[in-house]
Amino acid sequence: MISQKYNLTFEETQLIMKTIIVPTDFSANSMKAMRFAMSNAMANNGKVHVVHQTSILELAPDSAFTGLYIPSETDHIGFLENELHKFVKKAISSFKGKFNAKNIQSEIVPGVGTADILIQATKRLKGDIIILGTTGASGLKRLFIGSVAAQVIEKSHVPVIVIPSAFRQKSIKLIGYSSDLDNIIPELEAIVPVANSLGATIEMFHIEPTFPTSKAFLKFNPEVEIPALKKKFKLDELTFRLVKTKEDNDFFGGISKYHRTRKPDMICAVKHHRNWVSKILDPSKSKTLAYHNEIPVLSVKAK
Repeated sequence: MISQKYNLTFEETQLIMKTIIVPTDFSANSMKAMRFAMSNAMANNGKVHVVHQTSILELAPDSAFTGLYIPSETDHIGFLENELHKFVKKAISSFKGKFNAKNIQSEIVPGVGTADILIQATKRLKGDIIILGTTGASGLKRLFIGSVAAQVIEKSHVPVIVIPSAFRQKSIKLIGYSSDLDNIIPELEAIVPVANSLGATIEMFHIEPTFPTSKAFLKFNPEVEIPALKKKFKLDELTFRLVKTKEDNDFFGGISKYHRTRKPDMICAVKHHRNWVSKILDPSKSKTLAYHNEIPVLSVKAK
């Protein structure tokens, strides 16, 4: 049965996209993330803050063998500011006058460690959510570009939406929420505000068989639990799907099957505290999903 110890206020289930942080590297896919963020800012009367991180240290040409570094030149910062201005201007123009330019702020943030700088900027700006693009590339390029999105997902204290390169701009109507059925309420506490902001409905799905079979799955009765969850979270709609795979513990096979059969607009994976051993043996599902999907991935931290 659904625990009654969680008592959400109405405000806790409401919109959260008031301040959206969008990291950019000026690429085509970061423009996709930017437009997605702007569309949702318009829908939620929110603002977009665009951030470009650049290293404050640059290898001096005559110090390649000494390991000495010197600060980036002022004209380099000026160049980046100009590129950022052009990026924002292009994004605004794509809305053909419908987006208020006053609702976008942008800045160059110097520092070492892209993900750490972005997380610090999000805290400083009191961001509600981070929306960023990823290429889903392979090989060395994937390790370089994809690692930033993965680290942001790992370290972020706010929800993160990752926009893959194959995504085509459209409204998010259905969010497929992958659940192990063990922490449903704290997970939905994190997911529902994002879904409300997107104007989307949530469909829980659980992948079986697992070995060993979880006690949570054996106890879960959707005919009882789903109506109780709808009432608790004030949801007009909440559905549940059981996804069966041929092999035990085939998480990605289950995700792929769910994607093919249900065609959700977004997949949600919830990150939990993970020790270093589990990270090595079982890489974070939410991070891996960001590389393998053709649709946006929402990563939230269970409350």
